[in-house]
Amino acid sequence: MMSEDAKSPGPRTRNIIENQLFRRQRSLKLEALQRQRTLQGDDDTDVAEPFDKTQIVIIFTEKAKLRHCQDVEKIIQEFGIQTTLEIVGNTEKYLYLSASLDTLLRLADVAELEKKTTTGSMQKFNNGCISDFLLPGMGKDQILRYCEIPVLIKDVIKPSIKSYIQKGYIEDMFPLHDILYLDRFKWNLKRTRLPIEDIRNYFGSSIGLYFGFIEFYTKALIFPAVFGILQYLFDLNLSIVCSFYVVWTTIFLELWKRKCAGYSYRWGTIEMSSLDKPRSAYQGQLKPDPITGKMTLHYPMRYTYLQMYCISYPVVLVCVVAAGWFALYQFQIEAEVLADFGADSWLLYVPVIVQSILIAIFSWAYEKLATFLTKLENHRTRSQYDRHRVNKLMLFEIVNNFFSQFYIAFVLQDLKQLKYQLMMQLLIFQLLCIAQEIGIPLMAVLRQKYVKFRHREVAPEKLDNISDQPRYEQSFYESGLDAYHSTYEDYLQVCIQFGFVVLFAAVAPFAAIGALVNNVFAVHIDMFKLCNIFKRPFARRAKNIGAWQLAFELLSVMSLLSNCGLLFLQPNVKEFFSHWLPSVPDLSFVIFEHLLLGLKFIIHKVIHERPRWVRIGLLKADFETSQALKQLKKFKTEANKMA
Repeated sequence: MMSEDAKSPGPRTRNIIENQLFRRQRSLKLEALQRQRTLQGDDDTDVAEPFDKTQIVIIFTEKAKLRHCQDVEKIIQEFGIQTTLEIVGNTEKYLYLSASLDTLLRLADVAELEKKTTTGSMQKFNNGCISDFLLPGMGKDQILRYCEIPVLIKDVIKPSIKSYIQKGYIEDMFPLHDILYLDRFKWNLKRTRLPIEDIRNYFGSSIGLYFGFIEFYTKALIFPAVFGILQYLFDLNLSIVCSFYVVWTTIFLELWKRKCAGYSYRWGTIEMSSLDKPRSAYQGQLKPDPITGKMTLHYPMRYTYLQMYCISYPVVLVCVVAAGWFALYQFQIEAEVLADFGADSWLLYVPVIVQSILIAIFSWAYEKLATFLTKLENHRTRSQYDRHRVNKLMLFEIVNNFFSQFYIAFVLQDLKQLKYQLMMQLLIFQLLCIAQEIGIPLMAVLRQKYVKFRHREVAPEKLDNISDQPRYEQSFYESGLDAYHSTYEDYLQVCIQFGFVVLFAAVAPFAAIGALVNNVFAVHIDMFKLCNIFKRPFARRAKNIGAWQLAFELLSVMSLLSNCGLLFLQPNVKEFFSHWLPSVPDLSFVIFEHLLLGLKFIIHKVIHERPRWVRIGLLKADFETSQALKQLKKFKTEANKMA
C-alpha cells in the first residue's frame, strides 16, 4: 500500500476546461481503438457494448477504512454485480460496478420493465421468455437501454448499503458518462430536430420528456410570434387577439398530451401509478403490500394530510400574501420617486429593475422552503412528491411574477404602464435566465482559462494501485462535477415565460418572438450543461410532465380572463356595450368570456389526449394479458387432472 500522506492528491478538480480536455483525449483514444478493432475484424470488442464495462462508481469518504470498503464490496457481490475496488490514497477510494448481460436481464425481470413484444404490444419483461421481446434483427444485448442499466444496479444494491451512506462512509455514487455516446448530442447546425429518442435512451424518460416538451413548445411559439407581428402591423381588434390565444393555448396543450402519450407508450411508462416503487427518501414501517403481498414501506396518509393542510399550506399562504404586499409596496416607492424627481427622471426605472431582481431572489428562497415542506409531507412516489412541490411553487410564482401586472391592469387601469412593466420584467427575466444558463458556466471557464497549460498525466507512483488508468481518470474528473437534481428549474423558467407570453398578449405582441429566440438557444445550452457541467444523473421514469401540465393549463385559463378584461377596458368597447346594454354593461364581459371558455372546452373534447395507435396498443396488451391468464388457468387445470 502506498504512503497515503505523501500521495494524497488533494481536493478533486471542478475544472470545466480540464474535464473537457480529458474527455476529448479519452474520446479520441476510444475512437482509435474502435477503428483498429473494426479493421482487424474483432467481433468481441467491448468499446460500443454497454455491458461488462463500468456502469457506476462508488466513492468512499476519508472516514471509510479498508474493511468498510470491503464490506460494501461483498454486499454488492451477493447480487451478482461485478466489482473492482481501488484504494489509490486516503482520500481516493473507488469501487467500480458492472454487470453481465444475464444479471441485468434478471434484474429487469424483477423490476418489471415495460418492453415491446414481437406482437407489437408493450408488456412487462419476462426473462424466461426472452424470445417474445426479440424484435426482427434484434439481439439480447439490445433489449435494455443505456439509461436503464445503472438504475437496475442502483435499485438492487442501494437498500443494502444505505446504512453505510448514513454513517458517512460513502461520499457519492453516480454512473459514468459514455463519452462516445455524448457525441450524439453535439450542436449540429444541419439538424432540425432534437434526438429525443437518444436523449431518452441515455438520460431517461423524465429528461427525455422535458426536451420533447421544450422542442414542441418552441415550434408552437412560431404561430403567436407571427400573429404578434400581424397584431402590431395591422392593429388587430383585441377580440381577435383574445380568440386567437384561447385557440392556440388549448390546441398546443391538447396536442402535447397526445405527443406525450406517444412518448410514454414507446418508453413503457404510460401505465405508471401512485402504487409504483417508493422514492428513496420515503419513510415508513415495513408492512405487507395489499396487492403483491411483498414487504414494503407504509406511512399513514392522515399524517401527510395533517402536515399539508395544517402546516405547509398556511406557510404557503403567508408567503403568497407577503409577495403580494411587496408588489404593492413597489408602487408606493414609484409614486414617491415620481413626486420627488418628476416623470422624466431615470430614477423611475430603478424600482422596476430592483423588483425584477428581487423576484428572482424570492423565487430561489421560496423554492428551498417549498422543497423542505414537501419533504416533511413524506409522499410515497417521486411523481406525488413532484406534484405537491410544484403546486406550492406555482401558487407563489404566479403572485410573485404577475401580481403587479394584474394590479396595474385592473386596479390602476393604466395600459401604458402595464406595457412598460411587462416588457421590463420580461427583459430582466430573460437576462437573468441567460446569466444563469450561460454566464455562470462561462465565468467558470474564463476564470480558469489557463488551466489547459497545467494539464498533466497521472503521477507514476499511483499507477501501481490503478488497474485501469482511463477509468480512474474519468472517475476522478467526473466526481468533481455538480450533481443534476431534476428538471424543476428548467420547467419553471419555461412556465413563467409562457405566462409572460399569454397573460397580457393584448398589450405585448412581441413577447412570443422573444420567447422563441430565447428557446432556440436555451435548449442547446441545457443539453450542453447536462453533458459537460453535471454528473450523469440516474434515469427517472415519468409518464408525463406531471403538475407542470396543470400549471400551463391554469395560465391558459388565466390568460383568457386577463385578455378579456383588457378588451373590456378599452373606451370604445365600454361605450359600445353601454349603448346596447345600458342596464347591465358588465354582462357582456361575462357572455364573451363564457363563449371563449365554451370554445376552449369544445377543443378539449374534440382532441383526444391519446392517439388512436396508443389506445389500440394498450387494449391489445390487455387482451394478450387476459389470454395468457386463461391459458395459465387451463394448464393448471389439466395438470391437476393428470395428477
